[in-house]
Amino acid sequence: MNEHEDTFESALTELESIVDSLEHDDLELDQALTLFERGIERLRVAAGFLDAAHGRVEELVQDAAGSLDIVPMEIGDRDSNEPGVG
Repeated sequence: MNEHEDTFESALTELESIVDSLEHDDLELDQALTLFERGIERLRVAAGFLDAAHGRVEELVQDAAGSLDIVPMEIGDRDSNEPGVG
């Protein structure tokens, strides 16, 4: 993969690494600020992927007449009884 091609996973992995360094490493103030700025960039990239994914998620629903409609899925629509949720 080209180093300039971002994925949600790569942004999240780098962000986690940055947070770990900020929490556990003994950094000079300038180093910490540089890492913090990079973390904000990675956070924005990850948030952009999440926004794009949310816009693409659709739920297929069947109305009472039996016709199928595609409607946007709201975040609060998840069934809390799903395995691995909650």
